[in-house]
Amino acid sequence: MNTTSKPSTFRRLAGASACGFFIFAATACFAQRKPSDAFVALTDRANKEFLAKDFVASEKDYRELLKMDSSNVHANLYLGHSLYRQKKYLEAVGPYEKAQALGGSKMTLRENRILTDQIVMSYGIGGQLKKASVVLDTAIKKDPEYPLNYYNRACTLAEEGDKGKMLVALRQAFEHKQNILEGEKMPDPRKDSSFKKFVADPEFVALMDRVYR
Repeated sequence: MNTTSKPSTFRRLAGASACGFFIFAATACFAQRKPSDAFVALTDRANKEFLAKDFVASEKDYRELLKMDSSNVHANLYLGHSLYRQKKYLEAVGPYEKAQALGGSKMTLRENRILTDQIVMSYGIGGQLKKASVVLDTAIKKDPEYPLNYYNRACTLAEEGDKGKMLVALRQAFEHKQNILEGEKMPDPRKDSSFKKFVADPEFVALMDRVYR
């Protein structure tokens, strides 16, 4: 995870389909009351704008939706996505965290993992490594089987120059690689800019020879 360039792990929003895992389902899934016709129409327009990659327009419409219903998980989530796609990383954190809090137990494990990744990457690319680390430490305690929690923690430790703890976290990530989300693969740390200062380090090289196959 690099604070100035997109890290190799962050590919959640590389294309519209990647983050469409509940783009149209979320409104119904998390609805607390029947939405008005105007709310449904605006949601449909915002979704179409997002899928068309018109993120300025989708940001505006998701903000309008939140004026109508500030507790709508879908609008908070995709406001975060719209901001992230405009590289407004730290602005995206608030809507992401609110979506996660509002979704609570209604979110699947997969959805929660992806959203946690989004929050971590928003903090990390936005230069807030300590805040990213706090999120990850909590995530590891709550979800110790998910490899990218350890991988992203290794990224923050590498950025901070803590080689010893970084190697431990990286090893733990690959010990849990069987739990990577379906359709994804473990990233190659040797190609991740977060680890660039360690690519020739003998201990890092030895670890990669053991775990990355």
